[in-house]
Amino acid sequence: MYQKIVIFCSLSLIFSIKITAQNTSILTLEDAYTKAEANYPLLLKEGLLNEVSELNSAIIKKGKLPTITLNGVGQIQSENLSIGTAGTPVNIDLPLGTYKGYIDANYNLYNGGLTKAQQQIEVAFLKMNQQKLKVSLRTLKDRVNTLFFAIKLSRQQQLLLNTSIQDINTNIEYMQVGYDNGTVLESELSKLKVRKLELQSEDIRFTGNIKAYFGVLNMLLDTTYPEVTELQLPEMGLMDYNPNISRPEQDFYDSQKDFLQAKESTINAGRKPKISLFAQGGIGYPNPVNFSDVSNATYALGGLRINWNILDWGIVEKEREKIKIQVQQTQVDKETFEFNIASQQKEFTEKITALQLQINNDTKIVALQKDILSQTQVQLQEGVINTNDYLIQVNAELSARQQLELHQVQVQQLRVNYLTLYGKL
Repeated sequence: MYQKIVIFCSLSLIFSIKITAQNTSILTLEDAYTKAEANYPLLLKEGLLNEVSELNSAIIKKGKLPTITLNGVGQIQSENLSIGTAGTPVNIDLPLGTYKGYIDANYNLYNGGLTKAQQQIEVAFLKMNQQKLKVSLRTLKDRVNTLFFAIKLSRQQQLLLNTSIQDINTNIEYMQVGYDNGTVLESELSKLKVRKLELQSEDIRFTGNIKAYFGVLNMLLDTTYPEVTELQLPEMGLMDYNPNISRPEQDFYDSQKDFLQAKESTINAGRKPKISLFAQGGIGYPNPVNFSDVSNATYALGGLRINWNILDWGIVEKEREKIKIQVQQTQVDKETFEFNIASQQKEFTEKITALQLQINNDTKIVALQKDILSQTQVQLQEGVINTNDYLIQVNAELSARQQLELHQVQVQQLRVNYLTLYGKL
């Protein structure tokens, strides 16, 4: 009883390990997209963009704080103010050499909303760069699609080859018996063996192709999926021949317009008055605030400053017009992009429809070729036809099945590419 329990547990463990191994050898198209994007070096730029944006925002906020500068100036001049003469009640003779060292402080009470506008620009600029990054990453989907279907087509063709090799093996065994009995010529048997070797060479070629495709795919995804990994396509259901476009390029164009409109807010802020407090204090010779004091003296002053550019000769209005035109250009670029995608809809639908009609014919051809091959195989074994006639039919039947599989994979690829083009995958 104990041995039975041990055996049962061992078998259960082996079965669970096998199931787990099988589950880990499945790669869906969506997972491949995610892994490719996560591994792509360009994705590192997103973190750098966020860091730069945070630094710029901090710099903008610091701009609201008071500014304090240390200044110094010394000069010699050929002439200076002189009041009165020696011996009179008022006699002021300012020196030709003067100097001044002081600290200057300024604090913006109101800058016309320029700080807020700069912050809006920084947010819009970051969003625009993030959308631009997504546009660059989207091309990875096309590369993954190409590799996925290259592998699937190679596998299907390889399966068809193996079926033909098995059929030829069956006839080689049968013909070998005839040759051993002296009823079949050696050349007839050799022709079958040659064709088997040719098909095996093609099988080796497909194996090499699959290995190479997986090598590129694993490099793109930073994974180690074996060549036996099952590649799963998403459930696509009924074909929607008029889907809405949902591409990152559209968001990129919108973010460009937002950025331009944010720039316009800084132009508006530049036309508003600026109000600030200022203060200055230091030491000078002679006294900078009392010209009658011809000595080294400390001093201080402060006040309120208003700055308003009331006449800009129409520069601001021209800047607004320029931004308005740039926004219109961006909208035209977006509409052109959407038009180019929508214009491919008819091409895709016609190709898919044509391939489906071909698949229907291919299916009928394959069925007929299989029947003919079965009859030919019987005729070969009965000695009614020779090996050449049989191999001609083997090649015809294999070609028909390969054509069917090719068209079936092409339809799948077209549908996936179509959904990818419209941003549905």
